[in-house]
Amino acid sequence: MASQLKKKRVAVIATGWVGDTIACTAAATSLSEAGCQVTFFTRWPQLKEILQNDVRFKVRVYWHLKIIRLLKPFLHMWFDQVVWEPSKWSYEEPFTSEIRRLAGCAPHPEYELFLSPGKTNTHHSHNARPIIAVGRDLYKRACGRNVDELIAMLGEEAQIVWVGLDPHKNSKHGKNQSLLMEARKIVNCDLFIGPEGGLLWLAAGIGIPCLYFTENIVEVAKQNHLSDLSHILGSQNHFPGQLKYRALEPYCSNQIALESVRLTLNHIQKSSESNSCI
Repeated sequence: MASQLKKKRVAVIATGWVGDTIACTAAATSLSEAGCQVTFFTRWPQLKEILQNDVRFKVRVYWHLKIIRLLKPFLHMWFDQVVWEPSKWSYEEPFTSEIRRLAGCAPHPEYELFLSPGKTNTHHSHNARPIIAVGRDLYKRACGRNVDELIAMLGEEAQIVWVGLDPHKNSKHGKNQSLLMEARKIVNCDLFIGPEGGLLWLAAGIGIPCLYFTENIVEVAKQNHLSDLSHILGSQNHFPGQLKYRALEPYCSNQIALESVRLTLNHIQKSSESNSCI
């Protein structure tokens, strides 16, 4: 009887950058919902405080790819199933769908991150003046855009809150800074703006409306000798049918970006007013 009740033990191993790691949590949650006992392995300690709020799986941090590779034979001894992030994503479907498929789960794209243990995030737009969270990695992935000009334009419309690391740094330099603090900044804003990347994954996962730049998606497609990845990358592809996640046209002007921000903030305000009347 005890053996019949024993849950299947599964390890999900994330090996990529912060955004890829968040994508891999989709497999962990689906496996847990299928009745498995799941342990999620990440190399980014800055994500631990967020990920451990998901009561569906346990979180374990490893500090270097060499460590997890050395542990590979033991992992297959300790767990009934080991799901590895692919060494190279196929780019045939959203990452969350792909990792779920590799895990043997239904490949739907939606995912969720939690700021408190086991509780759904709540966000109510009540700011007199709109507040926009802007990812600092916009400077790194701007692809020729005049970011300072854009920020000056946005500053005329809303209060700006910067989030993320210095653009000259990457995730390796942020291991001692919990992303939970950044997530709490973002959840108090009306809108997140930035390029496709880890901060976008974070903002979308906690349910904040996102408007994101796609130039770097074009660059990733070029590097991988693919014609188009706009249907794969970006939060609107991981939350199909939800209008609060919107992609900007690649290399659009700052003026067009500003008009999109105005339209998005107006839509958010109307939705907030509508919900407050219910």
